Parts: sequence; C-alpha cells; structure tokens
Amino acid sequence: MPQHYTSRHSAVIRDARVEFTAEVRRISIADESERTLGDAWTFAYIRDPAEAERPVLFLFNGGPGCASVWLHLGGLGPWRAAVPGELDAAPVVRDALAPSPDALIDIADLVFVDPINTGFGRLADGVEPAAISSVDRDAAITAQIVRSWLERHNRLESPVYLLGESYGTIRAALTATALLAADEPVAVSGVAMLGQCVNAQETTQRPGNPVGFVAALPLLAATAWYHGKSAHGALALDEVVRRAHAFAVDEYAVALLTDEMPASVVERLAGFTGLGTAELRSRRLRVDKEEFRTLLLADRGLVLGLTDARYTLPAPAGTGEPHIDAASVRLDPVFYAAARRLFTEHLGIPRERRYRVAVAAHERWNYLENAAVARFGGSAMPSPFAMFDYPAHLAALLRANAGARLFFGTGYFDTLTTVGSLEHLRSQYGLPAARLREGRYPAGHMMYTDPHSLTALSDDLRAFIREGTA
Repeated sequence: MPQHYTSRHSAVIRDARVEFTAEVRRISIADESERTLGDAWTFAYIRDPAEAERPVLFLFNGGPGCASVWLHLGGLGPWRAAVPGELDAAPVVRDALAPSPDALIDIADLVFVDPINTGFGRLADGVEPAAISSVDRDAAITAQIVRSWLERHNRLESPVYLLGESYGTIRAALTATALLAADEPVAVSGVAMLGQCVNAQETTQRPGNPVGFVAALPLLAATAWYHGKSAHGALALDEVVRRAHAFAVDEYAVALLTDEMPASVVERLAGFTGLGTAELRSRRLRVDKEEFRTLLLADRGLVLGLTDARYTLPAPAGTGEPHIDAASVRLDPVFYAAARRLFTEHLGIPRERRYRVAVAAHERWNYLENAAVARFGGSAMPSPFAMFDYPAHLAALLRANAGARLFFGTGYFDTLTTVGSLEHLRSQYGLPAARLREGRYPAGHMMYTDPHSLTALSDDLRAFIREGTA
C-alpha cells in the first residue's frame, strides 16, 4: 500500500479562504545503532503557495500511547469532530465531521504527529514495545520526526513551534531540548502546552503530600460552582477560581501542614467545594479529586466525568457494572467516526488501514530520565529518591534561546491537569513571566471540544505565534 497521500483543499478560516495541501506520510524511525524501531505518521497541512518563512507547528497528544486524533480533529486543524453542544446529549456520530473556522492553517503550517504504534504506525517486526517506552526514547523519536519533516520539506529555516497536550506536554518539553542539543540542532521558537503535567509528581494527591490537595482546590471550586453547589455562585467563574487559589495557598495550606481544622477554614472549604463540614472534617480537609467526582452530586445520583467535570452520568447501580466515563462516552465515538471519515473521504487513505486511537503504554512506560538515573546512581527503575524534573527542560530552553516562549492552556473543569497545577508550576520553577502566555477556558481536559473555548484558544495560539515570529 502507498506510504504517502497528498490532496488539495480549501477552507474558510476567519472569513478568509485558504488554499492548502494535505500530506499524510509514513516516517521510518531508527535508533542510534540504525535498527529500525517502527514507523510514525504525520498529517501535514501546508498553505499554498508554500513559504519557507512561515512557522511550522508540530502537534501531538499524550497518553502516552495516544494518536494525535484529539488535537487533529479538535478544531485546530482544518476539520473538527462535531461534538454535540449539549453536555447531556447522547453521542451522535452522524455528520461527525465538520470544517473548522478556528483552524490555524492561515497562520502556520500544521503537522500532527502520530507516534510509533499509534494511529497507522506500527512497531517493526521483532521490536518490543519497551524499546520505545521511555521519556528519553520518546523525546528522541519525536525530535527525529520533527527534523525529518523539516529536512524533507526544506523548512529548516522556518520558525518551529511544538504543541503538546497532557503527556504530550512532557514530550514537548524534552523534545525541545533534544532538538537543540542534537548533532544537527533545531531551535524551537515556542512550546505550547495544553493541560500541562510536567510537574505531576509534585501535585499528585498522594498521602502526606499537601501540595496535591492545595493544587486541586481551584478545580473543586470551579466544579462546585458549575453544578450549583458553591457558596460563591453569584461570582464569575474566574473570580471563584482565583479566590479559591488564594485561600488554598494561605489558610488551607497552613491547616493541612499543621493538621488543624479551625472552624473558619472548614466553613470556607465547604463554601468552595460544596461538601458538608462534617464530610470535610472526617477527611481531615483532604479531598481527593477522584472521590470528589462521586461525592459532589451524590444527592442527585450522578458521577462527574473524568476528563471534564461538567459531564455527568447516573451512578452505577451495582459493583458489577463496567466503568463508563461521562465525558469519554460523549466524545470518543464522535472523534473516532470523524477521523475515519476524514481519512477515507478527504485524505484518500484506504478504509482497510486500521487506525489505533490509543494503545496501552502507561503501565510499561519508564518515566525516569537517564540524567536522573546518572545523578542518583543505580538502575533506571523508579525509587523513592527518583527525580522527575521535567520543568528543567523548559527552563533550559528559555535560557539557551533568548527568543523562545511558552504558552499554557488549561480548562477550568479539567480533573486531570488542573489550573492549580499550573499555578504551582509558575510559582515554583522560576520561569520568566515575561516569556509566558496563558489561557484559561470554561472546559475540560480537551478544552477545544467546547466551541467557545476553541475560538478563544485559537485566538490565544495565534497571538502566541505572531508574537514569536514578529
């Protein structure tokens, strides 16, 4: 079968017609010993006529183990998955694909990346998944994909931007420095992160880690506000979140660190979270995000969505029921149907090619960098003393490239990578504020599934790219 598909298209972006070429290409990936590991695929949209000075934006999702279909059809590309506007609507896969007037093709050429073993990509015969399942190897592979695409299209002089979502933000951070430090270096002008998780180790809600509960509180406050459970319902969403953060890093943090429960703190926490004071005292003021999904609307018999707390489903009637996520059941079928339609009807890819939206990778993934292993000695296996300092790559990029900048996009109702985690990143890692741009949106983990959030996100990314290439 062909390993390369090209087609011509036009779209109306922000009321202006844009002519562009779509190119789907297989890229063979080898390791340092020139052993073939497998193949990755790229979906590129290049405005006509091609211009060497135009920015190139490489986009990838996370998982690890996810194809780029979420970003690809989230509306930043020329087409989007037509997600129902009503959050409680049944998933509708009829007419699942629609043009996206918010696509970025008018301001940058777009390259969506499907890593090895995702999408149409596969491992080479005899290669085990472990060969590609580490943060270092993943970054090296992604850097190889970026460099290969730029070389093939004679675009090494173009401004290069990376956009990662979720685990893809870790991939973006490490890839940026991998490109810069390579024998054939590529300078990255900017890194955009949607649902950043580069400081996930610090903000995880594990026992004995008060930072995790402090970082989660703005999410809980936003969710309670949305569902009418907040004492601050008369305030705007952004104001509620900012007040919750101020309370979290002050009185709430002190209470957690001292294991004291002053009545004033308990009352304020109840006002932000929508939970009762007795419930909060029984939990020693420590509210787990996952448990919160079942607690907040228990009186209504509802459970909140995992990736987007605005979505709800009736609570399971018994322990034998399979787990179904309220957000995923509304989004996943639409995205998959839209992807198949895009590939076959617009991009010319044969129907018999199987596309993997995601593969199981997290369980075998080695999240520990080789640099951290060298610092602590011993094997690469995680230990209580391991260091997961992914933000160091962002700091290194900004130090090495005086023109490089960062963008962070966060959904207020994202239960996985929260706005509180971003606040922690901004305050703890010394990233220069003048080189950061931020967007917050009334949506979940995949913030572009909300039409208003998509338009706002597109506007913010346009400004980010324009500022970096002015």
